[in-house]
Amino acid sequence: MENELAYYIFLILGFLSVAGLSSVLFRKIRFPYTIGLVIIGFASGILAHQMDLRLAEEMHLTPDIILLLILPSLIFDAALHLDLKAFRRNLVPILLLAVMGLLVSTGIIGTVLSGFTALGLSSALLFGALISATDPVAVIALFNEVGAPRRLGTLLDGESIFNDATAIVLFTIILTSAGQDYASAGGLLLQSLLSFIWVLFGGLFIGSVVGAAGSLVFRLQKENSILQILSSLILAYVSFITADLLGVSGVMSTLASGIAVSLWGTSVIKHENNHTLEQFWQFFSFVANSFVFLLLGLTEASSFSNPDYLRRSLRALLIVIPVVLFARAVVIYLLIPVYNRFTHEKKIPMSFQTVIFWGGLRGAVPVALVLAIPRDFPGREIIVLATLGFILFTLLVQGTTIKMLMDRLGIKPEVSYFDYHYGLSYSLDIPTGPLLELITLRIIDEFKEEGFYAGGEGRPGSYLLNRGQKFIAVAAKERCLKITASDPVDLAYGKQIIYETVADLDQAVESIQDMVRSPDLSAIVRKGIEAEKPSDNSGLKLAPYLNPQLINTGLKSTDKEGLIRELVATAVNSGAVSDGDAVLSAVLERENSISTALENGIAIPHAKIDDIQRIVLVLGVHQEGMDFDSLDGKPSQIFFLVISPKSQVGPHIQLLTEISRKMGNESLREAVLKADSPEEVNTILSRQPGSIQS
Repeated sequence: MENELAYYIFLILGFLSVAGLSSVLFRKIRFPYTIGLVIIGFASGILAHQMDLRLAEEMHLTPDIILLLILPSLIFDAALHLDLKAFRRNLVPILLLAVMGLLVSTGIIGTVLSGFTALGLSSALLFGALISATDPVAVIALFNEVGAPRRLGTLLDGESIFNDATAIVLFTIILTSAGQDYASAGGLLLQSLLSFIWVLFGGLFIGSVVGAAGSLVFRLQKENSILQILSSLILAYVSFITADLLGVSGVMSTLASGIAVSLWGTSVIKHENNHTLEQFWQFFSFVANSFVFLLLGLTEASSFSNPDYLRRSLRALLIVIPVVLFARAVVIYLLIPVYNRFTHEKKIPMSFQTVIFWGGLRGAVPVALVLAIPRDFPGREIIVLATLGFILFTLLVQGTTIKMLMDRLGIKPEVSYFDYHYGLSYSLDIPTGPLLELITLRIIDEFKEEGFYAGGEGRPGSYLLNRGQKFIAVAAKERCLKITASDPVDLAYGKQIIYETVADLDQAVESIQDMVRSPDLSAIVRKGIEAEKPSDNSGLKLAPYLNPQLINTGLKSTDKEGLIRELVATAVNSGAVSDGDAVLSAVLERENSISTALENGIAIPHAKIDDIQRIVLVLGVHQEGMDFDSLDGKPSQIFFLVISPKSQVGPHIQLLTEISRKMGNESLREAVLKADSPEEVNTILSRQPGSIQS
């Protein structure tokens, strides 16, 4: 028994290790991580069968593993991060695809396959019901990876979650009514409709009650992050299992429970706890996704390892794949244009329709349904092999090409929440760059104290703040502070935060002015300045870092980011650094948090990165000078880009200090600006080499 337990523990740790290493590898080569795990699982399963290993017999997906262990965690995580405003706005097309679309697809697949294969009508319809439902596990995981636009992601996520309820009801009805007299079709139709309503709305009701009850823990224990995480985990599984025992949709129940927690629970807790909760669910969904896709690959390998079975599968798939894709195309290109014709909302463009068609992946849920078919059901073997084969096709063909299709169609993710949502904005002009930066950071701190979670939008100086379903954007650019909210109440709240922040800073400035007027402080500052005044003959300790190939005397950019790009390009072209994107990102990130421009036309942008072994110094000269948010408000003309290893703590600080102190020499600055070539600049600064060690 002890050895048996150790075996399974070792197996789980092995799966996690494979998942971790695969995530690094596949993201580095920009291949969908979840699809990569299916390939690894499939290859491992084939190898295990060839070597007659125990793994091949024991490790595969079962209905209980999918429905009771994996699916609740993934649906709850999706619900916590569901954009309710986008979801409400797209509810009609989501339900149209999830309900009407699944019925139409089932009818087409069942009719065609019953005429061209050995399947009877009931068996063909059963296959159509389970294979028509896009899978929430596969769809949500993939579209989170490829970065689909919010509306497109909402449409596909919503359809995949809701059509699960439709598929389960329809699957159950067809399975139980197979072989019955179809003379009572009217009664069967009414029974089916009532069953669907019960399954869907019963699940939503149970999940809402469980989620509302669980949210009380969040409200009563606002400071206890451990209890909040534990409660959310319990809610995910209690809502699903309770609904399943009562015969309603566990997916709908868990979805409602997650939304209830997002609305009534996470909106009141500390922002640090919100961040901790989000990180936990990111980790937990990563583990669940890793297991489901690895096991899916192993299950597929187990099914297709038999040569006879494989030949029969290929023959069936030659008919199944075009038929299922045809049914999907009819649903998308028929129902969405009808919606576009009558909607008052923004229409769904043809490019989105194409991605919705091709992005309708199938995954773990159809596996759970097909494995639940009784072994004596007519045509079960054909249904199983067709299901597993088509799932493999959607993952390995559609899943690996969806990003390329989006690129070809020009579909890119929105950078900001408000690129999609209509927002109300308020702008305030700030006199100087440093003051804008100071006010912005203080405003973000104020929002954090009010329970908001602040995340970057992907734009320099921009933040997206949220507390539950309340979103506010703050952007600082070109000496303008802009705040955006989705409704007037939130905008007024944001304005109040701005006013209180500026008022607090005004009082602080008055206090600082009183300090500056203090005779004691003035004397200390004067003595410090006199002690640090550079002498004309002291020389610069820069020689070990200077290289004509790292000097650019012809900087031309008119904005800060462009100039930093020029400096980084100089470092890359010289061979001093290899990963220019990492350097650029690190320098811009630091520059957005605090300006590195000093007085007297000098700026020292700098950052620490992983992939270098020694300090790299790039010198650039901008003859016309540019606004770099300097301390004295004057244009910056001489730039020292310092790139240092993260492994070294002190030396780059010494170098920054040496540059700022010695470049206070006016005659030296003028000589650098008048130099005709990088070699001459190098000669000027190397006359008296120093000894700073890297």
